[in-house]
Amino acid sequence: MSNVIETDISNLMVARRLLEIEKNAEMRRKGKHVEEKSALEYFEEDQVLLSASASSAQSAEATPMPSIENINLNLADLHKTEADLANVSKQAQANTATEGLKITSSQTVEIKMELRYRSNAPLEGLVVHDRNYAESDRYLYKFSDGSTFTILDKWTQKSTTIWGDPHVDVDDVAGNTDGDFKDLQSSDDFTTFMLQDGARVTFKAKDAGIIEQVDIYKGTQHVVGVGSAAQEFSPETGLFSKTVLRDGALAVNATPMGDVIYAGGDGNDWFDSSNKLIWGKTTGAVVTQRPSATLEFYYRQTISQSIAVQTISKSV
Repeated sequence: MSNVIETDISNLMVARRLLEIEKNAEMRRKGKHVEEKSALEYFEEDQVLLSASASSAQSAEATPMPSIENINLNLADLHKTEADLANVSKQAQANTATEGLKITSSQTVEIKMELRYRSNAPLEGLVVHDRNYAESDRYLYKFSDGSTFTILDKWTQKSTTIWGDPHVDVDDVAGNTDGDFKDLQSSDDFTTFMLQDGARVTFKAKDAGIIEQVDIYKGTQHVVGVGSAAQEFSPETGLFSKTVLRDGALAVNATPMGDVIYAGGDGNDWFDSSNKLIWGKTTGAVVTQRPSATLEFYYRQTISQSIAVQTISKSV
């Protein structure tokens, strides 16, 4: 194989490995398990690919290929499989004017910080603000979409999100899956979250399904939310009903509780009836009274990365 071809394939492999390493690092930062490889393992894999590409190129030399003037590469090309890399090497063999590839990368970091002061005035009963938000004195309820529902403890600023089929994510534990409805064994159809202000939130959802309905009960009040697994769901009419019903005393008995867990700890730790921790971890103070005000600090860091691949040619 010529030096030009070796240079092209080596540059492609270096770029591909850089993207792969950065992608794996990002997944690990999000709490996902990704197998780590040593530099020696990457080197041995690439040597196998180079050997396979050399055999392919030598075979191609016996049958001349039509000349092509340019090789166009973009970032998507760098994510292709090993077989695609071998095909690229054949094109590089035919292009005798190509000297190699120049790969450059850049990164920018943008940081935004903000402080917000919010007075925690008492709130009576349940209030529905719109299709996405409902609220009580202690809790904020949010439907992000038909399959994602969040319970925020406003007194502690700790939240629990029920999402997917259904998974449970508490925001003060790494990763986005800290439990599943399948962890609870009494019911396959209903799961109830008992909150520290006496409210009851019951999800109608298969343990391996999507949210069909959410019922929030507090005293005689009742709020209904329709999830995307319900037959009557539509993007226009789903999520929270805007009406707060007054049938809580009757409707609560008509809705099965199914599996039951209880809020505790610092607001988003969940226990069974015997006080065994099921989901979460106490990472802050236990709050039993409404704070008079909340000072919220928002921090956002945006990292932008780019890789440019340039073909370097010389006249023959």
